[in-house]
Amino acid sequence: MDSKRFYKDDDRDAGEPLSVRPRIAAAKLGISESTLDRLRKAGRIPFVMLECAILYRVASLDQFLLESEQRFKQDTA
Repeated sequence: MDSKRFYKDDDRDAGEPLSVRPRIAAAKLGISESTLDRLRKAGRIPFVMLECAILYRVASLDQFLLESEQRFKQDTA
């Protein structure tokens, strides 16, 4: 197995994190931490709770953006 890959079908580099903390997640989405917190509390964006730490899967952030983009396209069509 290639040491730079987690799984056979995973395209990410082994150095890329699977999840990030709220500050980084908000920056990746281009929104404030308070907006990210509101989205989380509204159930619009998935998160992981490990003990007392809130984490966001990078794949979930990508999926959230994709779904938001598709909703916008449907609303304006």
